Amino acid sequence: MKKIRNDKEYLVEETLEGYAMMHSDIIVWKEGTHQIIRKHKKGKEKVKFVLGNGAGHEPAVIGWVGHGMLDMNIVGDVFTAPSADKILEGLETINDGSPILLAVQNHAGDVLNANIAYGRAIKEGIDVRKVLFYDDVASAPKGFEEERRGIGGMLFYTKIVGAYLEQGGDVEHAVELFERVRDNTRTYSVAFTQCTHPVTGMQIVNLPENEIEMGMGVHGEGGGNNRIPMPSSAQLAQKVGDILLKDGPYGAGDEVLLFINGLGSTTMMEQSILYRDMVHYLTGRDMKVAGNYCGNCLTTQELGGVSVSLCKVGEEEKALWNAPCACGIFRR
Repeated sequence: MKKIRNDKEYLVEETLEGYAMMHSDIIVWKEGTHQIIRKHKKGKEKVKFVLGNGAGHEPAVIGWVGHGMLDMNIVGDVFTAPSADKILEGLETINDGSPILLAVQNHAGDVLNANIAYGRAIKEGIDVRKVLFYDDVASAPKGFEEERRGIGGMLFYTKIVGAYLEQGGDVEHAVELFERVRDNTRTYSVAFTQCTHPVTGMQIVNLPENEIEMGMGVHGEGGGNNRIPMPSSAQLAQKVGDILLKDGPYGAGDEVLLFINGLGSTTMMEQSILYRDMVHYLTGRDMKVAGNYCGNCLTTQELGGVSVSLCKVGEEEKALWNAPCACGIFRR
């Protein structure tokens, strides 16, 4: 294993410190914690937006903290949900008496720890509401959406709801908006190459040279032995597009956001070609791409591969997607 690091015991803390140094005009790392916080805080009259997740997927989600996005990211250890204690500590840090919207990825450890922290926060008198991400169509069949994992499509929820809360929106509509965006979002992932755990050096994914894994999860979970020979970009766009359109609420005349997410080592050349082919696929079905993002964003170390996310949007969602923001991954 060849990775840039020092003592593995401080891997997460040094990651947070270094990333905060890179973006010191918009975020800060609270030393001694696993908290990344926006530098210029909202006023007490505005709802705060918080997300917890495991490390190892950078720039998600530390790169999503800032103006118009998250107020705080509470980070766990590598590929591990933040503990209930860490989540509660974060809620106590951000609490100023205004409501807090706590977003939770639908993974077992994240949900368990968030539920414990949520209950303890309520007992302390913190006004916190809880919402759940799930968008990965490979992780549970249609009709069982609430059992699905939260992966790349989380970017849509975070940007749209974050913009609404930046404008002073109330928490009740924020919850409704979050759930609406979630229900209109679908993601599917494909892995091409292997990767290694940055602490243990263990191989997370092991793929033959000529095969790809359809439906790969964010922690390297397999897609149910769904391996196929490497297709062309156009063929991959059709395979993934067919899966997403069959599962989601999409049809002719719809406007969608399109997110091509590199899983770690996927080049911008590859992402650009796939983006082109996904746009051709969608326009060929009388759908319009109303907004986009491409980049290695929600990663699994040096894993080669992509996730493709779609979100059907109306006028409100489009306006919020295009609203000003400033975080590590983009600024508008």
